[in-house]
Amino acid sequence: MLMNGPAILYEILQALKDFHQRKERHVIYINKLPLTEEDKHLILDVLREGKVRIILKSNMQKVEWRETGISGVWIGVFFDRDEKPILETIEITDFPMLAACQSEDIEEAIKVLEDRLSSLV
Repeated sequence: MLMNGPAILYEILQALKDFHQRKERHVIYINKLPLTEEDKHLILDVLREGKVRIILKSNMQKVEWRETGISGVWIGVFFDRDEKPILETIEITDFPMLAACQSEDIEEAIKVLEDRLSSLV
């Protein structure tokens, strides 16, 4: 019996409209909602599979995002150190924000590249 799947899909539709019109990003924390297996299958069947997959591997955790067949709708899965899912999201955005390069990472990259270039001279 479907319970919350259709409501989630309508929330995604509204969030996609808001993102298109006002660039408002939206995150739905899927594993925090009371979804049945039928709800999950419905959501995946409607959204379908996209062409882009992003994998973030850090010492702390692994995160994987995959764009659905609906542009701007990303499914994210955050894993613990044993690679068991601990958080599942649907993000409505042009690019998952956590996957984007962070300011402090760019600062560190500048230092690293400067060091590497100074060793060439």
